[in-house]
Amino acid sequence: MGWLHTWCGLLLGWVLFGVLLTGSLAVFYTEINLWTTPELRSPVTIDRTHAVRMGRAYLTRVAPDARQWRIVIPTPREPVLRLVWTDRAGKATTHRLDPQTGARIPRDMDAGFFFMRYHYTLGIDRKSSQLGFLIVGAAGLAMLAASISGVIIHKRIFRDFFTFRAGASRQRAWMDAHNVLSVLPLPFHVMMAYTGLVLIYYAYIPAGVAMLNGGDVKAYQTAAAQSLYIDRGIDGDRPPGAPRRTVDLAALLPRAERAWGGGPAVNIYVSQPDRADAVVEIWRQRDDRIANFPDRVDFAGSDGKLLRVLVKRSPARETQAFLAGLHFIEWGGAAARWLYFLTGLASAAMVAAGLILFTEKRARKTMSPFQAMASRITVAAVAGNVIACAAYLHGERLLAPGMDDRRAMAASVYFLAWLASLIHAGLRPWGRAWGEQLQLAALLCLSLPVTSALANLPLTTTLPRGDWIRAGADLTATAIGIVLWIAAARVTRRMNAQVNP
Repeated sequence: MGWLHTWCGLLLGWVLFGVLLTGSLAVFYTEINLWTTPELRSPVTIDRTHAVRMGRAYLTRVAPDARQWRIVIPTPREPVLRLVWTDRAGKATTHRLDPQTGARIPRDMDAGFFFMRYHYTLGIDRKSSQLGFLIVGAAGLAMLAASISGVIIHKRIFRDFFTFRAGASRQRAWMDAHNVLSVLPLPFHVMMAYTGLVLIYYAYIPAGVAMLNGGDVKAYQTAAAQSLYIDRGIDGDRPPGAPRRTVDLAALLPRAERAWGGGPAVNIYVSQPDRADAVVEIWRQRDDRIANFPDRVDFAGSDGKLLRVLVKRSPARETQAFLAGLHFIEWGGAAARWLYFLTGLASAAMVAAGLILFTEKRARKTMSPFQAMASRITVAAVAGNVIACAAYLHGERLLAPGMDDRRAMAASVYFLAWLASLIHAGLRPWGRAWGEQLQLAALLCLSLPVTSALANLPLTTTLPRGDWIRAGADLTATAIGIVLWIAAARVTRRMNAQVNP
């Protein structure tokens, strides 16, 4: 079990740290989106009826011939009116509006989604390659194996749980840190690794897809989507598709909410808008329960007739929805998100401590070429990922909103920052590389509130007006920066005395 724990932890720990770090940030993906959009005021009072009618009017003006409209209703957590339409060729376009003024927001508000995509694809587009997706799956499996094997090989797990000897030797201190960070949130480690794998089980265990659908993943996904609900409604006959104005969408919201028994609506889909065969789908918000699949009510767009109420799922789908909800943390409010964020950071710190421990055990010996290379990669995998995340947030705020390929440019900031950290780690002595990169990470985090001030949103403005999302982001960045600076000082003081390979 010892070799399994060591090599699973080392070879995939380099990937796993970045996955856990970005996953922790993705817990606050909507808050990060808002922080990177200074044009949007917060907090605001949300008038759902006004927002839906504003969105309907905008879509009627810019996309009258669309195949489908989608209106995402603003919420206090995400106070933006998001409008999506799909043309007859299948191309989707998204615009975002200020729900109070109706002004279009020039930014794509993608920062939080970048961290979410990196969390399960390493930033590799799944349309072009499944490589990142599969690597993250392997890292999740390695985390599960390392967690279980770590418990088995740890004979003094309960005694060491209460032991942290910060003043001991470097190796002993890192061992204690790894033990404490492993045991305290152990249920979280296992739960997140397992639910992450279960989310997209068909990709990691494709035998069922191959047997039932001949290996056709799209056919499987279509069949799975059709079995999402047990339909307890009655289909009405659709009239022919002649031009006909779709009913008032805002008036359908309370009817849908009564039909599924409470809970606010958040998504409105209109297929064949302003035609006689239009169908309006209203989807329930998912933040009031763990199960991740929303209820749905369909209406005839021509006259508002109730077509179907879809709220009951099969037992298998309900189980999968519950496990997905545990992973995605849309429920529980701010307290649950903070718990997941802090525990996720503890998981990332556990991996970092384990990676450093691997090097510390071999630091007093003559390192093999592989061990010397591993020590450099560890610097870039840990400190470099923190630098890259902070640099990305600076880039999202500072890049011009209307520039071409802005999303790709912001992503390039992340990957170039990480590549620079890897090159730096390869050129500098190991101890100095740690200290210098942690100092840079600290400075980048501490300067994020300065970037906010440059956008006319300093803490002296956001705190008095109760903009806790933006103020909270700046204060959190400051706290992380202080912790990183203290860590940099300790690492510089203790590691610079070490003979570097």
